[in-house]
Amino acid sequence: MQKTNDREIAKEIVQTVFVSFYNYRDSLQEIGSLRAYLYTMVKNKILDHFRSRQVQEQFKLQVSHSPAHINTNDVDTYIDTRELEKKLHEEVLRLPPQCRTVFRLRREEELSNREIAIRMNISENTVEQHMRKALRSLRNALHVAHRSFFSFLIF
Repeated sequence: MQKTNDREIAKEIVQTVFVSFYNYRDSLQEIGSLRAYLYTMVKNKILDHFRSRQVQEQFKLQVSHSPAHINTNDVDTYIDTRELEKKLHEEVLRLPPQCRTVFRLRREEELSNREIAIRMNISENTVEQHMRKALRSLRNALHVAHRSFFSFLIF
């Protein structure tokens, strides 16, 4: 609670760590110090929490400074967002299987590289390489989709 200054957030982080620990208990046989491992997991979850909160705060600030004439609930914006999400999902499915698994564990389950490495029985360096490959591939695919999707604005 000292790090979060919020008892509920601290409880949630500890609960998340123990659930994650329990879910991957079979692949955690190589841990030298359980206390150090749990401490690291908690520390990473706290850092994830603060990163997430920082992104939320930046978004709120950006929205509050956006011009009043922009309607963020605009139907076109909603449709564009859904199409972009669909394209992202399709591109994730096109990733090689192990690369896709690493990407999903990192982005959807918010696991650290170390946790992913332990779970998949691969090195942390391999996890990093898969993430770089996935992000590069998705960035390129979405950049191409973005250009073709909004090309009508140029003409």
